[in-house]
Amino acid sequence: MHKSKVGDIVPLDGDIYIIKRIENGWVYLRQPNARGKERKMYWREVPYFNEGELVLPPKIENNKPSFNSKLHLGSMFKKNTDMQVSKEFIAFAYENIENLILCLLDIAELNAMSKDHKRLIPAHWYWLEIPPNAGKGYWSKNNDYALKESLFLHLDTVDKND
Repeated sequence: MHKSKVGDIVPLDGDIYIIKRIENGWVYLRQPNARGKERKMYWREVPYFNEGELVLPPKIENNKPSFNSKLHLGSMFKKNTDMQVSKEFIAFAYENIENLILCLLDIAELNAMSKDHKRLIPAHWYWLEIPPNAGKGYWSKNNDYALKESLFLHLDTVDKND
């Protein structure tokens, strides 16, 4: 095991870096006389010299799955159904989903505060399950609401353009 220390020189990607600080297993590197953000690496990945030989440790694979936090309802709906999807349907669903998410966020905040936690983590989130027979029906009032909202949005943009 190697011991990197503040002030050590580290060659990376054809450039020279100096270790500026080491905190909680992370090594913060900066090029001499460089500006900008420091480069941060996990200590086991930092190259080092051993008896004059450069040792390049293998990069540790980050097992965290990447995710995209953007939700494109129109694309998602069109990809998962063969039916045509109206703009009013997407707008209405968006408003409903946004409301659900904000309600769940409020619950998560309360759950965190009840444990004196300062940070939201997955354990605070209520996993919303939809019962098998829930949502089966037809609500014509939703069409009226969606059309009124659509008309309101259209009139709002017309006023701004005048």
